[in-house]
Parts: sequence; structure tokens; C-alpha cells
Amino acid sequence: MSAGTRRRLEDALNAGKEIENNSDSVSNGGIQKSVEVDFGDVMGVYSVNFSFNQRYLVTGCGNGAIQVYECTTGRKKRPLKHGSLYGLPITSVKFFPFKDEQLITATADGTMTCWDLESWNFFKTLDESHNEISAMDFSHDGKVFGTAGKVRVDTNTFFFFFRREFILSPESGHGRKVFALKFHPFDDNIFLTGGWDRCIKVWDVRSDQVVRSIHGPYICGDGIDIWEDSILTASWVAHDALQIWDFKSGHLVEVIPFPHDEHGEFLYVGRFCSGSDIVAAGGSGTNDLKIINRNVHKVIASVEEGGKPIQALDVSLDGNKLVIGSSGNCIKIVTLT
Repeated sequence: MSAGTRRRLEDALNAGKEIENNSDSVSNGGIQKSVEVDFGDVMGVYSVNFSFNQRYLVTGCGNGAIQVYECTTGRKKRPLKHGSLYGLPITSVKFFPFKDEQLITATADGTMTCWDLESWNFFKTLDESHNEISAMDFSHDGKVFGTAGKVRVDTNTFFFFFRREFILSPESGHGRKVFALKFHPFDDNIFLTGGWDRCIKVWDVRSDQVVRSIHGPYICGDGIDIWEDSILTASWVAHDALQIWDFKSGHLVEVIPFPHDEHGEFLYVGRFCSGSDIVAAGGSGTNDLKIINRNVHKVIASVEEGGKPIQALDVSLDGNKLVIGSSGNCIKIVTLT
């Protein structure tokens, strides 16, 4: 074989490898770009969140590490908090509404920390003793903040953080652990919770009690979302795990088919993308995230995380970007077409 022929063959093989490495954009018609970020041995990614203007995204890890990624430059910044072999998982991370430089993180022992990315330091810590925090969320206007484990909701300003607080008791709501909390996108007084008791609760902070219950969804992760009057639930069950409910009546509207094999569906996370027509969901049944068009019940893209269960998901405000975390040590940032 001549040197020129050998060189052309090597060039063709290298081109083939490049196409294979970028196969997400080819095989998945709904994905424009997919970027993987490896954090090293962090004992899994438990929580992810985009900042308001998509300047940053933050991840909470199983070893207590908090990693910050700069979306605009594609660069991973230094850890906001280093992890350790004995660190507790960062179970929830949330940026403050309308702010790209301030965020709050929660650990499994009920400790919350408020961080400032300009000074790269924390400016306030809060403690919920005897509460294993599983989820947090802000109201759209940023004036009400809620944590789930036991469900507690607090009125806040950004620097006088807890002006008023109350605990919503199991007697008026959930009887078992709560794993998801989501505020209504338009009504800042309304939020939803779900957990192990197979019931979605709709709360109103003005009355400090449940105003509606939806029976059925078995929520074991960040598996609740709401768009206008549609509630999305992603349940950890073998079949019919992805469902749409009517917010006003609480009635089941639709079961979205989630393709799976003999291992079942078993979803942890679910989100609306770009309105209510496109949904994203994943878990431990298929060990991937599927992006599904509701109108035609078709998977338009799927994202794998090395065969690891998908346990963290966030969607940017414009619906064009997703960040996906698993029980492995990587996150994927996906841009939709």
C-alpha cells in the first residue's frame, strides 16, 4: 500500500470516528448539540439547575460537592464546594429567580446554604433540623420559597430570608416522604408536592392547607411539572408512568407512552419542554432520558448516561436546553433543535 493510499485511509477512519462521536445530532433528530462534562468521582449527580439567564448551571453531587458550569463559554468553573468521602449528598440546588449569581443548596441533613458566585462564598446558612430535604422551589416572583421532606414554605426577601414560616403537617397533607415540590408558574400562592404516598397535593400558602388531591402518581424524584393547566407526573412504576393531569379538576387527561423493555419504565424525573407538547422524562427502567412529542406519541430524541439511572433534570426557561444528571459522574448539556 502506498503512503498516499494509507494516508487517505487513515483520514477516512478518523472522519468516521468523528461522525460516531457526534452521533447524537445525527441519530436523534430533536438534538442539535450534546456536551458531556465529567466531574470525576463525585458519587453521582443528585440535582441540577440552570440560572435565570442561562449564564450558569449548578450541580449537586453525592459526595457533597457543588459544581458550577459556565454555559456561555462552555467552561467548568472551580467547585463551589469540594466533596469528600464522608460528604452528604446535595439533594437540591436552585438559583434565585431573576438572578444569575445567587443560589441556594440543600443537603440530606436539612442544612441550606445561600451562595454568591461573585464572591465565590456563602452569605447565609439555614438549618431545618429533623428534615431530610428532598426538593426546593421558588415561586415565580421569588417571594415564597418551599422545601420538601416534611413540607415547609417560607416567605422571604433575598437578605431577610425567612420572615415568616410554617410547617404543613402530615395530617393535612402527605403521610410519607415528599420528593418533589413545584410552584405554579403563574399563581405564586399555589404549589404542588408528591411523594411515596401515591398522591399529588395542591397547596395554597394563604390557607396553609391542601386545596386539592390527585391520587395515583408514585413520585420518587423530581417528577412533577406544570404548564398552564396541565400537570406532568413521572412515577416510579413499571407501566403508565408518564401522565398528564388537569390542574383544575385533578382528572387524568392522558397517559404518554414511554417505550421500554422487560425492565419497565420506573421514572424519577419529568419536565415540559417548549410548552406542553414536548416532554422529557427518565429514570431507572431504561436508564436514559427520552424526549417525547405528545401530539404523535413519538420519541424524537433520547440521551443515555452510560447505562446509569437518570436522577436529575432541568430545562432552561426558553425550553431549548436540558441538563441531565445520573448516578454516574457526568452531566450532559443538550441543545434541542
